[in-house]
Amino acid sequence: MSAIAVNLSITQGDTFSIRLEIRDSEGEADDLTLYGIRGSVKNKYSDTTALLDLSPTIFNATLGQVDIDVPSTLTENLPITEAVYDVEKYLLTDNSIVFKIIKGKMSISPEVTTG
Repeated sequence: MSAIAVNLSITQGDTFSIRLEIRDSEGEADDLTLYGIRGSVKNKYSDTTALLDLSPTIFNATLGQVDIDVPSTLTENLPITEAVYDVEKYLLTDNSIVFKIIKGKMSISPEVTTG
């Protein structure tokens, strides 16, 4: 399984929420029952620390649905930049077995209206 490339955007101070539906090479739902999921945003691939932990959660394992919900309190201090991100699944019984499921650029824009 190779990761699909999708570019995403976040605006500082906004809540970011997305549901991913992971599919296998046949186009069928990728059953995530035996997997954990993780993802992060970095300034560049070589960085050792993340700008943001995406904290993805499995919404429905058998349908391959993954939710990413980032509250505004975590986006408000992000730098204005074009960063990189990815989300991967890992086998719960052997976390050395890892598959990237989505990756791409994360555009972080400034907010205009503040509360």
